[in-house]
Amino acid sequence: MTSTAERPIAILSAPGSRGDVNPMVGIGHELTQRGFDVVISLAETYAELAQAKGLQTEALISQSEFDELLEDPNVWRPMTGAKAVLCNAAGKFIEPHLAVIQKHLRPGRTVLVAHPLDFASRIFRDHDPTTPLVSVQLSPAIVRSAENPPRLSPWWLEPRRPPWLVSLAYTMADYLIADRFLAPSVNKVRSRLGLKSVSRILDRWWLSPDMVLGLYPSWFGNTRPPCSGIWRTCGFPMEKSNEDLANYRASFSSATDFRRSIFFTPGTAHRHARDFFLNAIEASRMLGRTCILATSQKGQLPDTLPEHATAVGYVNLDATLRKCAAIVHHGGIGTTAAAFSTGCPQLVCPMAFDQYHNAECVYRLEAGKVLKNKPWKHSPANVKGVASSLSELLNNAQTQMQCDHFAKLNQDFRGSASAADSIVMLLSS
Repeated sequence: MTSTAERPIAILSAPGSRGDVNPMVGIGHELTQRGFDVVISLAETYAELAQAKGLQTEALISQSEFDELLEDPNVWRPMTGAKAVLCNAAGKFIEPHLAVIQKHLRPGRTVLVAHPLDFASRIFRDHDPTTPLVSVQLSPAIVRSAENPPRLSPWWLEPRRPPWLVSLAYTMADYLIADRFLAPSVNKVRSRLGLKSVSRILDRWWLSPDMVLGLYPSWFGNTRPPCSGIWRTCGFPMEKSNEDLANYRASFSSATDFRRSIFFTPGTAHRHARDFFLNAIEASRMLGRTCILATSQKGQLPDTLPEHATAVGYVNLDATLRKCAAIVHHGGIGTTAAAFSTGCPQLVCPMAFDQYHNAECVYRLEAGKVLKNKPWKHSPANVKGVASSLSELLNNAQTQMQCDHFAKLNQDFRGSASAADSIVMLLSS
């Protein structure tokens, strides 16, 4: 029997909400199946989720810290959201996760697998080049390209061309935002380890010189990041459901007609979506459809729901969306991937972060429509806007044909297994 000291160990990070945690836990679980011990740093909220998959957890973000961050509505705006995440999630995660790496390190038998907001692993890779690092990119929205830039905001003045202007915009963003809010935390730790300071952290430095993995298929994004290491797209990290629909229906109202239901979700971390759900209820009524309202924050819902509306907490999207007529969502990469894998038409309503680019990809691939702003403010006009967009989506045969096409690409939804295979290869090379 191989002793603990002889077994390889993967040290993972997931400093974010469930959409950040699920794919990293998926990779970790696959690595345990390949003989690895796996440790993951994450928020206390998701520790049990990771433990259930056989991972050892280090809870570095307390429940109170996690709640405080998500209670701030500014998190869901393009500029203020970036500041909040860089300062409160990424910056504060560096020192604790570095301690986790040092605690669990097995020289010559360790691989670091870093979430995009994990800068401790990249610092340690500079400190100890013998420990390989794998940078995980969850969405093509964070892949910088002057020739093919991702969409990062709703603003018409966001530079899209020519390439020199896009490059200038990246430089300005680094100096005014990324380096301003993140560099002090990064360089404080680097100095303590005897390393030189770095600048333009999000340009090239943050990506591993060993391997970078995109957890999405090439048809969703195939631009190579500006990295010197191995680059691969692995596919979406989806977990197929084995649940029987007859049993699964027990989670829903008996009035729920799945075939005619529209699934509405603002994302598991969103806590300011009352207007979104009010629009959902009224738009569904206008269309003569039942609706499923997914949120773990019951305060976002009306005290009494009409007969055609059902409220649920966190549910298995693979089991649910296969039976729904459409999904209306925020554009998070996990929800977007689930809609593709189940063939469910999407109405994407982006707010911040990678959501604008994910929405643009859905539209480009003819798998759905994009509706900005209107779903997030309740008014009669916005209800009509949601209903009109859904009516167009539900009656578009080309959209359903495209959705069915993507759902059949089974190999493109095995991202966790593909990523784990690449990590094993890197450590054994």
